[in-house]
Amino acid sequence: DSMKLNKAFSEEIETSITAEEADQQYAKGAIQSKFLFQCPDDNCDAPVTCANLDKPEKKRKRDPYYKIVGEHRPVYTLAKDIHHQKKTSTTSADIYSHQDEYIEHAIRLNLQAPSSKKPVQNQAAETIDDAEGSARLGSDSVSGKRKTQRSKTLSSLIDAFLAKKPMMVQLPEIGVIDINDLFVEVNGQHLSELDDEFHIYFGKAWINKLNNNKGYNIVFANTLACDEFEAKPSAYIANALIESSTFKRLQKNQFNKQADKWPKTVFILSETGPYIKGPYINLWLDGLEYIDYR
Repeated sequence: DSMKLNKAFSEEIETSITAEEADQQYAKGAIQSKFLFQCPDDNCDAPVTCANLDKPEKKRKRDPYYKIVGEHRPVYTLAKDIHHQKKTSTTSADIYSHQDEYIEHAIRLNLQAPSSKKPVQNQAAETIDDAEGSARLGSDSVSGKRKTQRSKTLSSLIDAFLAKKPMMVQLPEIGVIDINDLFVEVNGQHLSELDDEFHIYFGKAWINKLNNNKGYNIVFANTLACDEFEAKPSAYIANALIESSTFKRLQKNQFNKQADKWPKTVFILSETGPYIKGPYINLWLDGLEYIDYR
């Protein structure tokens, strides 16, 4: 989702506010949960998480911001309130922007569907040990060569993690994280232990076909907790998401085949931690390139 909300509707104080204002209200105690926000448009009640709101200032790697974590009805009246981030980025994964500096030994996440990838004209004769592409990041003023940063798709990052390959991964706006810290096994944690930065949540899970034929539900075997409340986290994959995806590897017949009684190890890349919606703990799925299973 290339849209970042400038404002969201706070269910607790019943008004639309910026994330900065939410931070002030949270400090005062008027707002107590980062999960009780909605899309500010009257025609849309998509849930919104105010990421990093519950983190003490010293521990924040970035200021609180709003992230839509639910079916968002695209209504155009929102145009004035949504800041469209132009995809001016030339990197191979559009979650990065020009503010993300070149980091020599780090791997970037490549979340582009294969069909939309332009062949990389790599002027510097650098070798990329991953066939999945590289991010070209301007010229090196000293040598005149173009700097090339390696990138991996989610699938090949999972392979590296399972093979216990040491690796540093660059996250947008945050910087570098060890691959072992990037992966978080769903295993009874309290939501307050999980931060609102990119992580790959994984664990034994089932892929279920929904009775209403509108899509699939992924339900993890282990639980997560929030206060006294405990639930098995789940993720929803709408048929519309599958149909609109150019990510051919995970198409509908693939999900139908996997919607059996056998658990898989499912991996979900999420920019924010799991969130609470009614009696559920959910992981929001931005697209098919954010999920994989083994």
